[in-house]
Amino acid sequence: MGPEDEGIHPYPRNLNSPWKENWYFNFIDREHGAWGIHHISLMRHTNKGRFTAIHVVDDEIIPYSNVIDIANLEKTSDGRLTFEFVEPFKKFRVSFAGPRHQVTLDYDALFPVFDYGKQDETDENKALSVHHYRQALVARGTLTKDGATRPIECVCDRDHTWGYRDEGMLTGWNWVGAYFPARTVNFHRILMGEQAFAAGYVSTAAGNTRVTRLEVEGTRFVNQAPVSAVYAGYDREGRLLARLKTEMFSCLCLPMQDKEGVVIYENFVEITDLETGEKGHGVDEYLLNPNVPYHENPGISIN
Repeated sequence: MGPEDEGIHPYPRNLNSPWKENWYFNFIDREHGAWGIHHISLMRHTNKGRFTAIHVVDDEIIPYSNVIDIANLEKTSDGRLTFEFVEPFKKFRVSFAGPRHQVTLDYDALFPVFDYGKQDETDENKALSVHHYRQALVARGTLTKDGATRPIECVCDRDHTWGYRDEGMLTGWNWVGAYFPARTVNFHRILMGEQAFAAGYVSTAAGNTRVTRLEVEGTRFVNQAPVSAVYAGYDREGRLLARLKTEMFSCLCLPMQDKEGVVIYENFVEITDLETGEKGHGVDEYLLNPNVPYHENPGISIN
């Protein structure tokens, strides 16, 4: 990847399948009572861009969503939510100027970028034929609400994907991002019927270790919403890299705009590594389809 990959990418002009470019930044500062997500999705097959900022401040959920025309879009901003790539792969700024509150966060790279690798973006038959990378960060900044300003400082992460992306073929997914002082852990699993694709990594100052197998167990539901699970991730040699237990302390329930009944649960969680006893925090995300039974481990891997 080069510095240009941080920004907006060219895209195929004749599209028969959804082609999107997405950026995601989060933050979780329990000490100062604020956490949330920032997300931009440029949907090139419709020439629309969705800008989303959902923040939880003193347990109050404050949502923002805006859809704009992106035919002539040159920067990642809709005028209220702005992503700036100050120094590629090292420094970033996210700012939000809402009607009720304002947020300005400077993000600094904590660990190196993890590049999942580039698939064949010309294959329109793939549900997810994308280039995808993630990175652990430290966020520092301020949040102002009702005339009062509070500091924000935390370990968190970001995500960037672009390419053919059609969630309609998926029946579910799990993702957990766990943030500890000296490492971050990212596990994700995509479900398509009785098949599962798992990936992820463990990131430290020394570099990244790829995850190739993920097991999920003990998923606990309250009022049909997932609130806890255990994730075990393994490398290519079958070595256990981390076994994480999540416990939700705050949840964003996000119905998918174009998929009736399908819901993304964005859980902010306390996390315990069951192998080491280390505690951290993070995000535990589920996509659940009410028409498909939830399978913890379908058993057919397409890795």
